[in-house]
Amino acid sequence: MSMIGHFLAVPQVELDALRADPEQVQEALFTTHEDDDVNVEKAWHGIHFLLTGKVVPGDGPLDHVVFGLAPLGEEDLGYGPAMASDAADVTDIAAALEAVTDDELRARFDPDAMDEIYPNIWDEGDGALDYLMEHLQEVRAFYRNAAAQGHAVITWLG
Repeated sequence: MSMIGHFLAVPQVELDALRADPEQVQEALFTTHEDDDVNVEKAWHGIHFLLTGKVVPGDGPLDHVVFGLAPLGEEDLGYGPAMASDAADVTDIAAALEAVTDDELRARFDPDAMDEIYPNIWDEGDGALDYLMEHLQEVRAFYRNAAAQGHAVITWLG
């Protein structure tokens, strides 16, 4: 089974309602917003590495791009619970994403340092970097749009 990264923008009031009733998270993600998420396939972990240079998340806004800020309930959606970032945090995340240039990201690509980065395909030539950069552009646009609309973000691995 593949680990696929998903991103969904929702109004802050909807995120607040899901926090108040986390049993509704699956309904919201897989029925209400079934076709609304951005899917970055298996690029999620490579994106995180390019942005942070780390295997696991830390504390800065770029650490929260893929992994969010806090669990949204406890239900396992395949590879852990959904993670959420409030609208105010989405604005900071979007700004941090815009501040990192493509040249900086390309320079951070180091297949030898990415042995622990899922799905461990990074030594397959320029195609691997292109794959990451393509999905990273989608993530940038997603966060830019979410911030412009004042939305919160839910991320999950499924």
